[in-house]
Amino acid sequence: MMTVRMALSALTLASALITRPAPAEAPIRAKIARLAFPSLVTMMVDVVKDQGLDRKNGIDLEVQSYGAISAFYAALATGEVDMTVAGPHVLQKMRNEGVPIKAVFTYARLNALAVITADPAVRSIADLKGKSIAADMGSSEYQILSIYGRAQGLVFGKDITVVQAGPPLARTQLQAKRVDAAMTWEPSATLTLRDNPQYRVILTGDTAWRSIARTNGWQLVLAMREDFLRRSPDAVLRLLRMFQDGQRFIQTNLDDADRIVSGTVKLPPGVFKEAVSAGRLVYEVLPVWEGERRVIWDMFKVAVDHGYLAKLPDEGAIYQP
Repeated sequence: MMTVRMALSALTLASALITRPAPAEAPIRAKIARLAFPSLVTMMVDVVKDQGLDRKNGIDLEVQSYGAISAFYAALATGEVDMTVAGPHVLQKMRNEGVPIKAVFTYARLNALAVITADPAVRSIADLKGKSIAADMGSSEYQILSIYGRAQGLVFGKDITVVQAGPPLARTQLQAKRVDAAMTWEPSATLTLRDNPQYRVILTGDTAWRSIARTNGWQLVLAMREDFLRRSPDAVLRLLRMFQDGQRFIQTNLDDADRIVSGTVKLPPGVFKEAVSAGRLVYEVLPVWEGERRVIWDMFKVAVDHGYLAKLPDEGAIYQP
């Protein structure tokens, strides 16, 4: 027979079970690659981590740094990381080569890409024929520039000499007048423009793409491995909320975001703020399974139409819930 004391204990336990808060969602661990130097990829990731936006959205984001773009993409191909930010055409090429990755979110607009020169005779890419440009040929930005060149009847590497150089070295090559122009992107574009009042931007990525495709495109998307998507399907919406929180933080707390990236990538104070304020650095995180699916597919198609890539990827290259 239940005693009064036993009945009270049972009642107390039942009450505790009813009023106890539901356990918090267990964070999903996700490994992402970042570049060890100032880049579009890195700065958003650093803001997300600094503000704890991963944990807030149920993600335990493990960040791995790479000093070279080739190693950065190799980490995605081998599964060393679950995701990286990548150019749409890099994703297309890797998918065609059998790397099991999908575009899941958009990340940054093409505004950040800039071709800079101090030569008053060079007013357009066509004026670079027979001249030289410093550019990172392994970057997604170079792929956009190459497609634009083909649309103008110019083949980079044939009609225009290309000197291999990542953004910091491209800046140095231009300063030393060893090249006639430099292709770079934010935040290095802002740093380069500060070097010499004679420097001018003769082409931006968004202008180049609109002239080719008659629409806006994307410089970067978030590429995830299929094994991660199968293993952690609930991570997609959490990661979407996490990066959109990062985007809002940058828009509404620009001074704080500038302070964060100045500390993490040793960027001079004010450069990040200047690039964002000038509209040259635009983060915009959207799901690819809505309206942007057509935009990204059209970017794949343009690369094939202009002979830059041999074929379209399969439709699985763009994530669909």
